Amino acid sequence: MAQQPRDRRTVPASGSSKRDLLRADLRRSTPQELAQALHALLDQSRLAREERLHALASALVIEALAPYWVDGRTPEEAHEALLSTDTELASVIEALAPMLLGRIEVHEDAREAIATIEAMLGIAR
Repeated sequence: MAQQPRDRRTVPASGSSKRDLLRADLRRSTPQELAQALHALLDQSRLAREERLHALASALVIEALAPYWVDGRTPEEAHEALLSTDTELASVIEALAPMLLGRIEVHEDAREAIATIEAMLGIAR
Protein backbone atom coordinates (compact mmCIF):
# COMPACT_ATOMS: atom_id res chain seq x y z
CA MET A 1 0.00 0.00 0.00
CA ALA A 2 1.45 3.34 -1.05
CA GLN A 3 1.81 6.02 1.55
CA GLN A 4 -0.20 9.20 1.04
CA PRO A 5 1.97 12.29 0.54
CA ARG A 6 1.88 14.72 3.39
CA ASP A 7 0.22 18.09 2.86
CA ARG A 8 2.53 19.71 5.36
CA ARG A 9 6.21 19.35 6.07
CA THR A 10 7.05 18.46 9.63
CA VAL A 11 9.94 20.88 9.81
CA PRO A 12 10.96 23.84 7.73
CA ALA A 13 14.50 23.85 6.40
CA SER A 14 16.87 26.54 7.53
CA GLY A 15 16.31 29.62 5.41
CA SER A 16 12.68 28.68 4.78
CA SER A 17 10.18 31.27 3.75
CA LYS A 18 7.53 32.56 6.13
CA ARG A 19 4.96 30.60 4.13
CA ASP A 20 6.92 27.36 4.67
CA LEU A 21 7.12 28.07 8.39
CA LEU A 22 3.38 28.69 8.63
CA ARG A 23 2.55 25.50 6.72
CA ALA A 24 4.78 23.25 8.82
CA ASP A 25 2.91 20.66 10.87
CA LEU A 26 4.75 20.93 14.17
CA ARG A 27 2.39 18.47 15.89
CA ARG A 28 4.18 15.56 14.20
CA SER A 29 7.67 16.93 14.72
CA THR A 30 10.42 15.48 16.87
CA PRO A 31 12.13 17.65 19.50
CA GLN A 32 15.06 18.13 17.10
CA GLU A 33 12.70 19.21 14.31
CA LEU A 34 10.97 21.64 16.66
CA ALA A 35 14.35 23.09 17.61
CA GLN A 36 15.13 23.54 13.91
CA ALA A 37 11.74 25.22 13.42
CA LEU A 38 12.44 27.60 16.30
CA HIS A 39 15.80 28.42 14.76
CA ALA A 40 14.13 29.05 11.40
CA LEU A 41 11.55 31.33 13.07
CA LEU A 42 14.32 33.28 14.76
CA ASP A 43 16.11 33.56 11.41
CA GLN A 44 12.96 35.19 10.03
CA SER A 45 12.88 37.73 12.86
CA ARG A 46 14.77 40.98 12.96
CA LEU A 47 16.02 40.33 16.46
CA ALA A 48 19.68 40.74 17.27
CA ARG A 49 21.53 37.65 18.51
CA GLU A 50 21.32 38.80 22.13
CA GLU A 51 17.57 39.37 21.80
CA ARG A 52 17.13 35.94 20.22
CA LEU A 53 18.96 34.29 23.12
CA HIS A 54 16.85 36.29 25.58
CA ALA A 55 13.67 35.11 23.84
CA LEU A 56 14.80 31.47 23.95
CA ALA A 57 15.83 31.69 27.61
CA SER A 58 12.51 33.32 28.48
CA ALA A 59 10.63 30.59 26.62
CA LEU A 60 12.56 27.93 28.55
CA VAL A 61 11.70 29.54 31.89
CA ILE A 62 8.03 29.87 30.93
CA GLU A 63 7.84 26.30 29.66
CA ALA A 64 9.58 24.88 32.74
CA LEU A 65 7.37 26.75 35.21
CA ALA A 66 4.05 26.54 33.32
CA PRO A 67 2.82 23.29 34.92
CA TYR A 68 3.57 24.67 38.38
CA TRP A 69 2.55 28.32 37.99
CA VAL A 70 -1.15 27.61 38.50
CA ASP A 71 -3.86 28.07 41.11
CA GLY A 72 -2.59 31.47 42.22
CA ARG A 73 0.95 30.30 42.96
CA THR A 74 3.64 32.94 42.98
CA PRO A 75 6.70 32.52 40.76
CA GLU A 76 8.66 31.51 43.85
CA GLU A 77 6.09 28.84 44.77
CA ALA A 78 6.10 27.56 41.19
CA HIS A 79 9.88 27.34 41.32
CA GLU A 80 9.75 25.46 44.62
CA ALA A 81 7.27 22.99 43.10
CA LEU A 82 9.59 22.51 40.11
CA LEU A 83 12.52 22.06 42.47
CA SER A 84 10.68 19.24 44.26
CA THR A 85 10.19 17.31 41.01
CA ASP A 86 13.21 18.22 38.84
CA THR A 87 16.19 19.67 40.67
CA GLU A 88 18.36 19.80 37.54
CA LEU A 89 15.85 21.86 35.55
CA ALA A 90 15.20 24.07 38.58
CA SER A 91 18.94 24.78 38.77
CA VAL A 92 18.97 25.85 35.11
CA ILE A 93 16.03 28.18 35.75
CA GLU A 94 17.82 29.61 38.80
CA ALA A 95 20.85 30.33 36.63
CA LEU A 96 18.83 31.99 33.84
CA ALA A 97 16.48 34.09 35.96
CA PRO A 98 19.00 36.69 37.19
CA MET A 99 20.39 37.15 33.68
CA LEU A 100 16.90 37.63 32.23
CA LEU A 101 15.88 40.01 35.01
CA GLY A 102 19.08 42.00 34.62
CA ARG A 103 18.51 42.44 30.90
CA ILE A 104 14.89 43.47 31.44
CA GLU A 105 16.00 46.06 34.00
CA VAL A 106 18.67 47.40 31.63
CA HIS A 107 16.10 47.80 28.86
CA GLU A 108 13.65 49.52 31.21
CA ASP A 109 16.39 51.86 32.44
CA ALA A 110 17.32 52.67 28.84
CA ARG A 111 13.70 53.43 27.93
CA GLU A 112 13.37 55.69 30.97
CA ALA A 113 16.60 57.50 30.10
CA ILE A 114 15.42 58.06 26.53
CA ALA A 115 12.06 59.34 27.76
CA THR A 116 13.82 61.74 30.14
CA ILE A 117 16.09 63.07 27.37
CA GLU A 118 13.13 63.45 25.02
CA ALA A 119 11.21 65.33 27.71
CA MET A 120 14.18 67.63 28.25
CA LEU A 121 14.36 68.27 24.51
CA GLY A 122 10.60 68.72 24.21
CA ILE A 123 10.14 65.77 21.87
CA ALA A 124 6.63 64.31 21.96
CA ARG A 125 6.07 60.62 21.38
